[in-house]
Amino acid sequence: MSIDNLNLLPHLAADYIREHGWTQGTEQDADGHVCLTGALRLCSPVPGDGYIAREVFRRRHRAEVWNDEHGRTSDEVITYLAESEITDAELAETFGPQWHEIVAQVRAISGATPRQITDLAAAGGAAGAAAWDAAWDAARAAAWGAARDAAWDAAWDAARAAAWGAARDAARAAAWAAARDAAWGAARDAAWGAARDAAWALVTRDLIGTNGYTQEHYDLLTEPWRQVMGPLHADDAEMSR
Repeated sequence: MSIDNLNLLPHLAADYIREHGWTQGTEQDADGHVCLTGALRLCSPVPGDGYIAREVFRRRHRAEVWNDEHGRTSDEVITYLAESEITDAELAETFGPQWHEIVAQVRAISGATPRQITDLAAAGGAAGAAAWDAAWDAARAAAWGAARDAAWDAAWDAARAAAWGAARDAARAAAWAAARDAAWGAARDAAWGAARDAAWALVTRDLIGTNGYTQEHYDLLTEPWRQVMGPLHADDAEMSR
């Protein structure tokens, strides 16, 4: 995967702040001034890249908290962005071994159509018969518990936990932005749940076959996503609804 667009993003964000002004405490104020993460989001050449970049900058401790510190200046923020780049190695450190696929997933949900959002919500259990919903929720909970426990036993450490959190947060922000219409509230929440489960499964995909974490666990966690959006990984089988 080329990360040229991601490498370009911090520089575009620096230019955006120069042009529109800088702020603290909010991504964008009433006058159009933006903070560091707001600029990253608004300048994304590819939908979703702002959420990916935000997780990278959070890992550096150069995101919202740093932007909002007392005494911080616009020149400091602009200079930091202008001198920044995002490398393959840093993406791997942020999102783990499957970082290529996580970037692709966040981009996909960011560019999802209204139909895809509602279909993803339905596949995740937001629509359909009550009996199906109950069965799906129980099965998903059991699968997630098994996957979590297997991940913990196999390779749980600070880096894996951080990758898990970064993938979850990027997928959540992208899913909510794609379904920001208030009328989509239930669909948004269910779509986010499906995207979250898929992102978390991706983080531990390399652990399949270890400590009780099976292909079946992975398949169940990723089934709603794969039914609607397609495979998450090159080795995933197609799934039809």
